[in-house]
Amino acid sequence: MKKNLKYIFMLGLIKKLIILSVITVSSTLYSQVDRTMPDAGPAPVIKFNEPFTKKLSNNLTLMVVVNKKLPTASATLIIDNPPILEKNLSGIKDLVTATMGKGNKFQSKDEFIEEKDFMGSFLSYNSSGGSFSSLSRYFERTMTMFAQGAIYPVFDKDEFEKEKKKLIEALKIDEKNSASIARRVENVIAYGDGHPSSEFTTEASVSNINIDNIKEFYNTYFKPNNAYLVVIGDIDLEKTISLSENLFSEWSYSNTLDSMFGQDSENEFTDPEISSSTKIHVVDVPNAANVEINFQNVVDRKTSDKDYFSANVANRVLGAGPESRLFSVIREEKGYAYGAYSGLPTNSKRKTKFQARTTVRTEVVDSAIVEMYNQLAIMRNNPITDEELSNVKSGYFGSFAMSMEEPTTIANQALSIRTENLPDDFYKTFLSNLNEVTKDDVIESSNKFFLIDNAQIVVTGKIRDIMDKLENISLGGNEIEVVYHDNYGKIIGKPDYSIDSSITAETVVKNYIDAIGGKEKLSKVSSIETKATSNIQGTVLEMYSIKNNQNQSLMEMSAMGMTIAKTVFNKFQGYNEVNGQRIPLTEVELEQAIINSALFSELNFDFSLVELVGTSDVEGDKAYEIKVTDNKSVFYSVDTGLKLKEVESQEVEGNLIVGETYYREYEEVEGILLPKVINQVSASIPIPGGITFKATSIKLNVETKESDFN
Repeated sequence: MKKNLKYIFMLGLIKKLIILSVITVSSTLYSQVDRTMPDAGPAPVIKFNEPFTKKLSNNLTLMVVVNKKLPTASATLIIDNPPILEKNLSGIKDLVTATMGKGNKFQSKDEFIEEKDFMGSFLSYNSSGGSFSSLSRYFERTMTMFAQGAIYPVFDKDEFEKEKKKLIEALKIDEKNSASIARRVENVIAYGDGHPSSEFTTEASVSNINIDNIKEFYNTYFKPNNAYLVVIGDIDLEKTISLSENLFSEWSYSNTLDSMFGQDSENEFTDPEISSSTKIHVVDVPNAANVEINFQNVVDRKTSDKDYFSANVANRVLGAGPESRLFSVIREEKGYAYGAYSGLPTNSKRKTKFQARTTVRTEVVDSAIVEMYNQLAIMRNNPITDEELSNVKSGYFGSFAMSMEEPTTIANQALSIRTENLPDDFYKTFLSNLNEVTKDDVIESSNKFFLIDNAQIVVTGKIRDIMDKLENISLGGNEIEVVYHDNYGKIIGKPDYSIDSSITAETVVKNYIDAIGGKEKLSKVSSIETKATSNIQGTVLEMYSIKNNQNQSLMEMSAMGMTIAKTVFNKFQGYNEVNGQRIPLTEVELEQAIINSALFSELNFDFSLVELVGTSDVEGDKAYEIKVTDNKSVFYSVDTGLKLKEVESQEVEGNLIVGETYYREYEEVEGILLPKVINQVSASIPIPGGITFKATSIKLNVETKESDFN
């Protein structure tokens, strides 16, 4: 039965993936709505309930909120360690998280999983705690299993190696993700090297980690010194106290939390300084469909600060939601982007950063940067309106009062008071303090935290198309310096996309044809048959493709012996077949099919229409970009001449869908070099890194019949 269920589940998943890659979801219409809030009245009086709290002998703080509304219970274990620098073992916290819960002193991995599944309980662990939830009748047993897994884990070497391999594969997939690249570089620029907030995991750092490092990390940092166990739900208070004391009493307290990384327990690091001037920091991600813009500056902000409330108001007015200024101007007024937002977090242990970000089309990058700067300047120089101040306060009053009815709010607020050094009455006086915020207070906080003269403007995208615009931006009457970075934040020189005058589109294509075998050999090929496989979450997806020199092609995908999708093109007509239903190719799809059905499309290029756009970077290789049509570009290696990537775009109901195909591991087949590995990446394929097919068989000159393409 379990096998059948897994079969049905995986088949359904793969079908969804293929359907998504063929059919694009319609865009959602957006209409103007009235977002005004009622005027804020006097701050409501909030009754602040406190959880039962007790510090156990090993310094673990137990916090219990009894709530009888539902027959469920949950708990969260939080180890409030100081920031930990991972250094050349970056990724170790991820691997500790992944390997915990895979068995303990009392249960094997399979026994643990089987019992929790039987009860319907959820248990998870991470490098600084964990959580669980269950029905009330299974609470005691679930909590016992959780404690045993947390205090007596077994770190199995085989399980560790599996998780290590999975992490490395995930990093490889993430290498081309423009959002991941942007977040990584933004942090490096903001915090500099050697800071917990700028560390990032690489394949090299993960390769350095062994099972002994995992055990040492756990033994060093998984301690009750600064730990909190927060229990919420339909439970008996006295029994829960007794159970907690019994289960966690053997969890040993450490007198000195020595670091495994060669420093003291604080893992000392230098907090970043505010930038001396505003600069534009540019990161080139050639495969990015759009451009990310992030205004950021370092801030030293804690929840306990006197200006905590006025800064919250300032950020809400600026960009905390759809009713904010950034969203209204960037999206609704200018139409530059789908949205624009800002964030102003707090951190009691280290500096953090203010951010205002959006994602825009390449054509409007410079305009969007100027407009974001203008909105920040207005916040610093002009009072917000009475309506804006009233709306923010009203919104807080409503949401805060409603949240106080939730037991999780009671627990989280009590926890914050302890971990963030807040006064005991912080949440009792929260709304009254918020209500005292004035427009002058908001201006003061805006000037303190929105540093337009000391900002780092990080721009991530296909830079070749926007470099000239960025080099000529003026903000506040000042020219802005532009600094270029690689995908890991290192400063590099200005990219050179120039091309030698002797290079043309025709010479690039000729070099490719010569590199894979030459025009004479290619012209003699009558057909190409390819069989390939891809692994999706443990299920094998099979792909069969055949095309001939008569403009006929067939591509079929199957899993578990069943056909999932098929695409057929026969000279001038074709269709996509999904779940047995044939969908005729659209006019645009037919145009692309004519091009794609050619065995070697480069043999048919019309060089009066094909354009050499410039150079670009493809997975670390410098490449020439050839624009074949308005919707398709092909990239050829400068060094080897081989085709590295194709990019096709299509606008469907207002949405620009960009698909990328990467060609890797060329192998010789009957004297012709063909790619053995093909990676397809698209927003319509909801898998990080897309789908990668590896050829199991490639044959040339296979006999085909007309009926093969019906």
